[in-house]
Amino acid sequence: MKATLSIIAALLITAPILANNAQEDQIKKMAEAAALKAAEGQQKTDKKQTRAELENRPAVLKKTGGFLDVAAVGVSVVVVDTREKPGIAADRFAEVFGDLSKTNIKIDKSKLSENEKPYAKALAALKANNAAYVILIAESGDCPGLCVMPEERIAVINAKRYLGGKDPLAPETRLIKEVWRALGFVGGIGYAPYKNDVLQPVYNLKELDALVYQVMQPMNFQKMYAQMAKFGVKRARHIPYKLAVMEGWAPQPTNEYQKAIWNEVRAAPKNPMKIQFDPKKGR
Repeated sequence: MKATLSIIAALLITAPILANNAQEDQIKKMAEAAALKAAEGQQKTDKKQTRAELENRPAVLKKTGGFLDVAAVGVSVVVVDTREKPGIAADRFAEVFGDLSKTNIKIDKSKLSENEKPYAKALAALKANNAAYVILIAESGDCPGLCVMPEERIAVINAKRYLGGKDPLAPETRLIKEVWRALGFVGGIGYAPYKNDVLQPVYNLKELDALVYQVMQPMNFQKMYAQMAKFGVKRARHIPYKLAVMEGWAPQPTNEYQKAIWNEVRAAPKNPMKIQFDPKKGR
């Protein structure tokens, strides 16, 4: 960081000597941009350090007992890409949705076996992974682009319907959007009431390409979480030790802070509620 700032300072100081006015302005802009980028990088580093530092401060440990990381349980979504040459759509979706939802996502890039139908493969993946939802990408001739089967918790995307265009990246970008849209529809969210969401009505590739946002808004996830829970899916959590004690599943305390919280939460109340017998009511 110091070295970067030194270089920036040198650029600013030597600009008038090394260049005419136009070049000087350009160099100053470059230096200012470098300074801003360096500052942003430092802020990101500081934020990462701050969380750990805050959680380990004695005052915080006294109140919380520290924090526990609880792993996600179950599989929320399996994305099966059966194309002859699988692309990045499944990986991009899994990376973003996994990070935002804190759930387990699986990717399967195995091809369809001889005479195997996309729906049959999707159903097999659903059962094999005990997943909440399956989204399968296939190359299915003239079949519809997106088939959604909410009751079966399956969606099938026909990649051949998304080919074409001058931009070589367009087909895969369309599939990324469609994987998100498939999850939104099969997960019971439906169309979004706001524009900054991929869950908008589209009726052709031009309208699909015009969607600026490739993902659904995280606020929509809450509706899916309740459905996913029916199929054994639990999100990963980062929670205070005290909350775990209150919920009744905390591990045995390992330090003085946790022991104090353990004893406090599990202690019998000093003034327990008393229920007196009422002869008139007989209870």
